[in-house]
Amino acid sequence: MARLLVVEHDADCPAGLLGEWASGRALAARTIGLHAGDTLPPAPDCDAAVLLGSEHTAYDDALPWLAAELAFVERLLAASVPVLGICFGGQLLARALGARLYRLPTPELGWARLASLHPGVPAGPWLSWHQDAFDLPPGAAELASNTVSLQAFAFGPHAGVQFHPEATAPIVSSWLASTEPRPGEEVTAPLFGDGAGPCWKQASAQAGELFSAWLDGRLARPAQ
Repeated sequence: MARLLVVEHDADCPAGLLGEWASGRALAARTIGLHAGDTLPPAPDCDAAVLLGSEHTAYDDALPWLAAELAFVERLLAASVPVLGICFGGQLLARALGARLYRLPTPELGWARLASLHPGVPAGPWLSWHQDAFDLPPGAAELASNTVSLQAFAFGPHAGVQFHPEATAPIVSSWLASTEPRPGEEVTAPLFGDGAGPCWKQASAQAGELFSAWLDGRLARPAQ
């Protein structure tokens, strides 16, 4: 049975649909909650790893656990353990690969549609919730983008995405409840209510395809 390591940074950023997909794939999933004081293993002891989102910033070196996680990601890369980074996790992966991270002029919140360059990354809609972004890491291949930022890349068996394929309605409801001030005009499309139902349905349906495309190596791109 393949072993999947999931790194959880915040209590309100859990695996969501990723957990359901892992169960359906009969993966032995283990979650490390950095917010709960869990520590990362000294050496990769998994067959694949997912780095989840966070309210924090992946270039904030004042975070007490960030240096250790960057070092762990570098060990995963050195061992060729496939890594999927989601939002903050994608930014962390991009940083480990040498890319620039930066603050957006306006946060991207709501339903995002992408210009996709790979069938494993559907055009959307995808739930988006970020105020930082990443450049394309040196040698990586672009998988998708939109007018806001680069949205997905691949480097060998590793992939980073800026949106949230794991998100569920309860997860996003918790983000809305804890955000002060509450998001206003920066929400680019309604998250709930009239018109949002089809977005949730489609995003949920396509999430498993993206996760499988990554784990099965269909997103893989050779380093350039």
